Amino acid sequence: MPRVRLDRAALNRTIRGASRNELDDAARQVLNRAKVLAPVDTGRLRASIRIESRRTLTLRSVYTIGSDVHYAPYVNDGTRPHVIRPKRAKALRFNVGGRTVFAAVVNHPGTRANPFLDRALREVAASRGYSFRHN
Repeated sequence: MPRVRLDRAALNRTIRGASRNELDDAARQVLNRAKVLAPVDTGRLRASIRIESRRTLTLRSVYTIGSDVHYAPYVNDGTRPHVIRPKRAKALRFNVGGRTVFAAVVNHPGTRANPFLDRALREVAASRGYSFRHN
């Protein structure tokens, strides 16, 4: 009767390599989808979306996809109503309907969230057959 010997170390290396490639592909797909879904005014937010990968002590890969522009969280998560006061001047200056307006204080109504990063992750996870769980 023929005998088969299983090389477990080689099998583990193969599986780890395959799953690492799968994660690399999925992370790149999330990055590309986030760039498509990002709102564009000047294009700065879209251009700033990046991917970072690192290995943990257990040699698992961890991917972080996001932006380093200061307003990215406000676009993705939205803002609550808040008061805006001038920092270095006596009044705020802005344009409304083609007219220049000055104000000492502005009650900002907040902004609606545009969760483009969350949506990109959910869409890619669904298309690849992954279940998505929010922590």
